[in-house]
Amino acid sequence: MESAAPSPARLEARLACVFFVLCLGFNFWGVHVGWESRNLPGGEFRQAQTALSAYWIKAENNFSPAYPTPVLGKPWSIPMEFPLYQWTVVVTGKLTGWGLTKAGRAVSIACFYLCLPAVFLLLARWRVAPGHRWLVLAVIVTCPLYIYYGRAFLIETMALMFGLWFWVAFERAVAGRSRLWFVVAVVAGTGAGLVKVTTFLLYLVPVAIWALRQLWNARQGGAWRRHFAWMTSILVVPFAASIWWVHFSDMTKQASPLGRELVSANLRSFNLGTNATRFSLDMWQTKLGIIAGEVTWLPVLLVAALLAVSLARSRWRDIVGCTAAFGSVLFLFPALYTYHTYYYVANAVLLMIAMGLGLVALAESRLPRGIVGLAVLLLTGGQACHYLRSYYPGQAAVTNGGDALSRSLETLTQPADVLVVLGQDWNSMLPYYAKRRALMLRDDIAQQPARVAEALAALKGEKIGALVIAGKPDGAEGLLERAAALGISRQALYVWNDTVVYVPAERHAALIRVVATHPFAEIALAPGVELPQAKVVNEWCRYADLEPWQRPLFSGMQPKPVRFFSTYGPALTETNGRWLFGAHPVTRLVFALPAGRHVLRTTVGLPEEAYGAALAEADSSDGVEISLFAVGTGEERRLLAMRQFDPRNNAGDRGIEQPLTTEFTLSEPGEVELYFGPGPQDRVTRDWIRIGPLTID
Repeated sequence: MESAAPSPARLEARLACVFFVLCLGFNFWGVHVGWESRNLPGGEFRQAQTALSAYWIKAENNFSPAYPTPVLGKPWSIPMEFPLYQWTVVVTGKLTGWGLTKAGRAVSIACFYLCLPAVFLLLARWRVAPGHRWLVLAVIVTCPLYIYYGRAFLIETMALMFGLWFWVAFERAVAGRSRLWFVVAVVAGTGAGLVKVTTFLLYLVPVAIWALRQLWNARQGGAWRRHFAWMTSILVVPFAASIWWVHFSDMTKQASPLGRELVSANLRSFNLGTNATRFSLDMWQTKLGIIAGEVTWLPVLLVAALLAVSLARSRWRDIVGCTAAFGSVLFLFPALYTYHTYYYVANAVLLMIAMGLGLVALAESRLPRGIVGLAVLLLTGGQACHYLRSYYPGQAAVTNGGDALSRSLETLTQPADVLVVLGQDWNSMLPYYAKRRALMLRDDIAQQPARVAEALAALKGEKIGALVIAGKPDGAEGLLERAAALGISRQALYVWNDTVVYVPAERHAALIRVVATHPFAEIALAPGVELPQAKVVNEWCRYADLEPWQRPLFSGMQPKPVRFFSTYGPALTETNGRWLFGAHPVTRLVFALPAGRHVLRTTVGLPEEAYGAALAEADSSDGVEISLFAVGTGEERRLLAMRQFDPRNNAGDRGIEQPLTTEFTLSEPGEVELYFGPGPQDRVTRDWIRIGPLTID
């Protein structure tokens, strides 16, 4: 099997190996981009579903095949794939001390790298010399799709690993009557069938073609019977395991009021496709767009095709065969490969092998080595550049994962609480990032009162921590009424974009304070919900007496004022992405300081709308007096510094953040007052002065 391939010179083989190592290094760097980030770029809704299962397997120490995926209510199990990947992630996380996200990525990366020796061995079937196989592997590890999705929190690379090793082991077991390869084939085939049956079916295609050829070639003399016995013996366990798992998962889903729709019979037309989807022009345009823009890069494909038809014709049958195998699943599962880019993890390796075999054909020819090297660089370098241009920017963004909605729900609910969600389909991102179990209702289900009632009734014994309604789906009012009967307040607590959140009536008042205390981005109290305010307008107030949600008004000041006075009340204003404190006259800030030399630093400014030339003088700000006093006993105040800030009449005062620095000395510990008062005409019209971060050193 290994002999008939032209072998490269020793130096050429070594250079090919070194080049592969460099490409592997690029891949290793790429899969670690954004390693610390907790978000899950690339099919995030599907990654979150897998991660959510792993999270609850770990939380409950539940290693049952009926593992939890708490998105469709109780009972929480709706198994899609056998949880070998999730179990491995949980165990890896426990052994390493990594969080789930890193453990999930590490398992995916390890499975991808374990695919490479399988491909190396598989190339022997095409009689590729070992020294030339490094070129094929270099094409695989520079594939943009594998750098991006090779580290995803998905089962894909594990299924690919099992599928490739099954292919290698099947052929070697049958051809060589090898018991060792027989065991490998059974184990790998079983793993592929359980982890992802569609990947197993893909690799059954080339295995079946090879098997038929073997049987045909051995048709005389009865040797085909021995071949057939080995082949069927290998397939018995993987087939039996796959059938058992489909039956087990279907029976488990049947116990879920909303999970029943996900049994295999109901998904068959979507998973396997129909003639309409199989030959849909729109779907094929989408799939070709994914291949040319996400699996690899169109210029790389064009170069590879040009090489295949002009300079690599010695291997055209191998190239066409691999390309056909790559395309076979686009017919077998047309919808899956149209809507889910990550599905191409299963078959992209076949396209990469086809491209790599084109390079092998060049290397085996008598073409100048410079041309061969240029072709290698064009294909691998083009793919690497496409990764940097298309995938890298999004992957490099480091975030804590989720959004303000998920973070707020994590804060406002208890770990054992259940979220009821309408308007997000059954997207697992919200419950995963919120670390909560969920009953997620599709819009059409919300319009079926009997099904909603059944799903809510199944939650008996659970505490609903929040009702989340995104947009204005039909059925929202009916769901709110049913939730209210279970203790949810009819008054919404807060809103996030177009999403409204309701909480238990018994906790509504207390959670108003929690929302106000935690400044979640883009979140606001719902209309009609008001904070219990401590009075801070037009009277002296002590900072220590403020409510927790009022103290952030002074977050930009160090030290904090011990007391303050504000005629119109303190406020923060966002300007150019920065939060500035509103010091509209009269505002007085009193700070307690130790004895010694001090420096007050801040910025001051009036918006141009307060003094613009188009304004009549009577309608314009006449400026603001800024004074600093040392405060003595009683009403005694000693002036330390004063400035008339008047941008209308002084061009040097224009600009929203003009620096203000004042040096002063206190002979003994005491208080100083920063005073903002009306200008020389004693008017406060448009005196919208704002101060930036303030420090007193």
